[in-house]
Amino acid sequence: MPTRLKKPSLTNKLLIAALLLGFQGYLAHHALNGQYGVNSQRELVQRKAQLTVQNQLLDYRIETAKNRNSLLVADRLDPDMLSERARGLLGWSNPDDVLIAIDQE
Repeated sequence: MPTRLKKPSLTNKLLIAALLLGFQGYLAHHALNGQYGVNSQRELVQRKAQLTVQNQLLDYRIETAKNRNSLLVADRLDPDMLSERARGLLGWSNPDDVLIAIDQE
């Protein structure tokens, strides 16, 4: 008993080829323009540079705050510096102080 095999039609072949080409186009598009694609790598590098600068600024501010905080430790508190700062903030002066007037224009 002979078996008849159905020959694939030309439309099926073209349809499968078109679907595969469409899928390859989809993958190529996302490889270039996707969230982690080639084009977005430039944006990620720029963002990394911005965050690095911001991180350095915050590190500087943290070091400054630590330095100012260390001046308040009782072992390292300088009474002269404390009185000078307090008098400067209050606008008071001692008779022995030498005052230098600075124009703030």
